[in-house]
Amino acid sequence: MKNSKNKLFKIIFGNKFIIAGLILLVIDFIIGIIGQFWTPYPLTETFAISAPPSLAHILGTDEFGQDVLSVMMKSTLPSLLVGVLSGALIAIISTLIGLLGGYYGGKISGVIIDIITTTTLTIPGVVLLVVIESYFRAGSVSINLTLSYIIVIIGLAITSWAFGAKQIRAQVLSISKRDYIVASRLIGEKSWRIIFEQIFPSILPLSIAQFLFGVLYGILSLITAEYWGVLPANINNLGTMLFYIASNAAYLSNQWWWILGAIIPIIILGSGLGLINIGIDEFIDPRLKEVRPTVVPEKIIIPIEQGLTEIPVIQAIRQGYK
Repeated sequence: MKNSKNKLFKIIFGNKFIIAGLILLVIDFIIGIIGQFWTPYPLTETFAISAPPSLAHILGTDEFGQDVLSVMMKSTLPSLLVGVLSGALIAIISTLIGLLGGYYGGKISGVIIDIITTTTLTIPGVVLLVVIESYFRAGSVSINLTLSYIIVIIGLAITSWAFGAKQIRAQVLSISKRDYIVASRLIGEKSWRIIFEQIFPSILPLSIAQFLFGVLYGILSLITAEYWGVLPANINNLGTMLFYIASNAAYLSNQWWWILGAIIPIIILGSGLGLINIGIDEFIDPRLKEVRPTVVPEKIIIPIEQGLTEIPVIQAIRQGYK
């Protein structure tokens, strides 16, 4: 497991794209955390309806007279938490099932896991959430806010792990045939040690990629579920903001500042996750790695009509020699 920690540390802090992406994610979370304790104006305070941006209201006001910036700050953290928890659960499930399915391969257990994975791919997550919520409401069961979020997180996790698990399983199948894995089996090494200490470090970038996918998918699915009425409309999250934007046709009345307030956290999150994914791609695909020479020559030899000559590297570059 020490190798896994070292590799994770190298992946996170050894790539400029990942660092830039993490900075954006931290900014997004800071906005959300501050919004839970302080906003420019209380959400109960109302002003002129649909006022454009001004010094007093940086992002203007909405159809209800609320300050858009205050609503955005209050709504950011719940959406981010749902995304992070969904992403973590998706990554854990897909990694475990991919490891087990790939390691045991053609055995009966591996075939069963493959069948379950393929079946799960056909289940639409957001539609399942609507069905579950409708079932509770039809039975007159009261669902509080926490339980609603838990239903969203679990529902998304159990329907979204399969694609990542198939990718990880394919990689594990290849790794399991390598000489050092076969040798470990022959000398009687325990399966769990082979899986988690020898194979897992190699597929760690794929697991992180699944987490990033799960975060973005979780937030977008929460917004979609809120728009479809899965969660109560009186709670504060980005999905609620977009629900009211669509309900009041803000896009037809040119209230661009209201729309901008709802998508700013999503833009920051998507940009951060995209940069992190670019950085992880460099570890998954060796062809994308930046190769730096260990020794930079001071002079190079280039052919000319009269023979060979030595000139400084900088001079050669300026003269256009290759």
